[in-house]
Amino acid sequence: MYLLTNSGEVIVLDENELFFFYKRAYSTHFKSFEEFLSAVLNNGFVIDKKILKYPNYPKRFKLKIEIEKEYSLLGFDNFLKKYSKETKSKRLAINKAVIKDGEYTTIAFLLFKNRYDISSDCYLGIDYLRKREDSFINL
Repeated sequence: MYLLTNSGEVIVLDENELFFFYKRAYSTHFKSFEEFLSAVLNNGFVIDKKILKYPNYPKRFKLKIEIEKEYSLLGFDNFLKKYSKETKSKRLAINKAVIKDGEYTTIAFLLFKNRYDISSDCYLGIDYLRKREDSFINL
């Protein structure tokens, strides 16, 4: 999961860490964790960098300007076509062959921002893409 800060950094964290940030800094701003989670996943909620007390935790990165420009020029559909491929099993995956060093995190964030989630198959070395709403079809 990714969170954008008001300083332009992107934070990488899991749902437990997100819950910790909610409890520590945002429980008075949102009625529930569910509302906070929805703001993060669906509305591009930006957190205040002041709540980050440690410089190396959680993991964070700056977006690559070149990739952001390319994203703006191509539009999301063409950006997705460029950085994804269909696997033999007919699933959508990140096309790592076209990604240069240091670009992966920015590409992953832009996919996340457009409601695509990534799941990694560590055994095969494939990062699958799935539209977020498709994760909830059978619930």
